[in-house]
This record gives sequence, C-alpha cells and structure tokens, in this order.
Amino acid sequence: MSLCVITAGEKLPDLPLLAQVFAAAHGTDRSSAAITARHCWGLLGRGLDEAAAAGLTSLCSGLRIKTLTLPDPALMPLPAPQLVKKVIFENGSALFTGAGSQLTAALPADIAILAAAPIKEDFLKTVKTAEGPSAGEKAVRMGIMAVTGLPIGMGKAKETSKEVKSSELSFYLDILLKGGARLRLNSGAFDFSGLKEKKTYSSQVNFRALCAGLTAFAPAAFRNGCVLAMEENRPLTLLPYDSLADLETEELRLTLAKEERHE
Repeated sequence: MSLCVITAGEKLPDLPLLAQVFAAAHGTDRSSAAITARHCWGLLGRGLDEAAAAGLTSLCSGLRIKTLTLPDPALMPLPAPQLVKKVIFENGSALFTGAGSQLTAALPADIAILAAAPIKEDFLKTVKTAEGPSAGEKAVRMGIMAVTGLPIGMGKAKETSKEVKSSELSFYLDILLKGGARLRLNSGAFDFSGLKEKKTYSSQVNFRALCAGLTAFAPAAFRNGCVLAMEENRPLTLLPYDSLADLETEELRLTLAKEERHE
C-alpha cells in the first residue's frame, strides 16, 4: 500500500522550514525547494513505500515538524463542490442556499473545514471601438474641398472589435461538512444580505465578515491559511494561491489531519 506523509495539525509550518525538508529529502537547491514548498500545502510525500515514508518522517522530526503517515490521499478524492448563493444564521443553524433554492442546514458541529482563497482569474473580453479617418485622410479631404469648393464629408467611423485579456481577483470559500458534502461560494456571485447590518458595498469586506461569522459559528472547524490570515488582519493578496488546485490540495491535507484527530 502506498503511503503519504503530511504535516499534522491545523496550521502549516513556515515555508522556509518546509523548503528545508524538500531540499534535504530530494537533494535540490534552495530555490527549487522553495517553489515546491510553496505549493505542497503540507503534503510532503505521496506514493511512498514504508521505508521512504519512515525516512521522510525522521527528517521532519529532526526539524521539529510533526507529521502523520497515512494511506495515499489520491485514493480518497474530495467530493465535488456544491455552489452556494446565500447563507443565513438562524436558530443555532447555518442555512446555505444553493442552486434551485436548495437548502442545506448545518449545526456548528457539522462544519469540519473552512478554507478560503483569493484567486486571480484571467478571461478574454471583446472591446468595440469606433475609429474615424486618420489625420492624413482628413488633410486630403480638406485639400480637395479647398480646390474644388465641393463639400466632402470626413468619412464614417469604422467599428472594430478586438479581444482584450483581463483579470480579476475572486474570493472563494469552501465549507466541508462532516459526512462528505463540500459547499463553495464565490464572492462575485454571492448574496451577502445574510450579514444584515454588517453588509457593506465592498465584496471583499463582506467576504471577510462572512468568514468571521462562520469561524465564530463553528469554532472547532479547522481553518486554512487564508482564514487564519483574515483572523490576524493580514493582507490576502500575498498568499500563494495561484489557482483553485492550491485551495483543494490544502483542503485535502486539512481533511486528513482533522479525521486523524477523530473529531
């Protein structure tokens, strides 16, 4: 049976410390090890045999990093996310509204993981512009008018279309429930009216307020690095989430670490 080695507990060790692990384990230079550490999210080794797993665990122990050795998480994929459009807190429950007004109710003890991430998303948009005659064309027409005395129009504007690459920062939050469901919200397509008087005109401020409300509602839930950063009022744009794949890798480790605590 293949094994994986992950960091134990809720909070990740600092990236420089994880980079030391990869540099020593794989004999790579510091720069390459730092890149690997940036995207490992606490998954230190996968597809390992018992000897390799024991060696990696021993290396981490020498650096005072607590680890867990478990069956390879590739055998236990996360459930597909269910999109959520709204959440309200009512009578001790969190009520999540999904597609087709489907309701999912959760008690504080039902929420296992709260994992957020700012994701920069690129997209193409079509921009239409109207271009009139050039300065040279206008000069020629003016010259003809001066010589002939005949009125000559300046010509119609030409409409052109081109695709422009744009990007925007979206804020995602995944709520993993005990029993397997994974709920997902996107700040750009979410109704924050459940915040009531705490709602503002800023989706980012609303997102932070919602995450704070959920962590207060479910204090026993494991929180990922982004949620912890919000609690400490640290900037989110510096966090190393390049895509949703980073968020899901982090969630996988948190799920395994949480289950190992039998909570």
